[in-house]
Amino acid sequence: MGIRESKRELRAEMSRARSEISEKSRSVQSLAACKHAEHEVLGPLRNKRGSGLTVFTYLSFGDEPDTHPLLRTCLEQGDTVLIPRVIGNGIMTLHCITDELNLISGTWGILEPEENAPIWPLSRYGEIDLAVVPGLAYDRRGGRIGFGGGYYDRFVAEWMALRTGETKRSGYALRAALAFQEQIISGTIPMEEHDCKLDMLFTASGTIYIEGK
Repeated sequence: MGIRESKRELRAEMSRARSEISEKSRSVQSLAACKHAEHEVLGPLRNKRGSGLTVFTYLSFGDEPDTHPLLRTCLEQGDTVLIPRVIGNGIMTLHCITDELNLISGTWGILEPEENAPIWPLSRYGEIDLAVVPGLAYDRRGGRIGFGGGYYDRFVAEWMALRTGETKRSGYALRAALAFQEQIISGTIPMEEHDCKLDMLFTASGTIYIEGK
């Protein structure tokens, strides 16, 4: 079986598995994972730097882990918070928000910034300290598989490339995901060269740090 066929099968399997998680479990796991993210990673990073961070996060939809508790904490702590707006053809723009009041239902019904919300320019991607990206399944080696649109793989590739340019500042460039326990597989995610790998998983039982990626 080829890698693309393996990925299609895993997507179908994990999409079913995630849909079967109860609403109560999703809520409990999401809140606990967000608390671990703040207490174990974001808070210590702020303390080390002595200032707020620049954090990118997707806005959760449907049966995804709920990112809103993490979003609210980052806003309360004075972080610069960036969220995406999908514009099609595998492309999304990043926008800086200061609250949740001006979000609208966009592509596929996912909340996103209004069309006139200020865009975070590509030239400043290098300032992002941590990005929380969505996915269907993860492994303990940093592997991730999404829905196959490539939006976040492209974003991470652009972000990482800019960390080596003039826009690089003293920062961290951490790639993370909120993950239900049911989304973490015992084996290895089939990965292609362009697929992004993660540095950590925020889970209800604590942060899983990926070593030796």
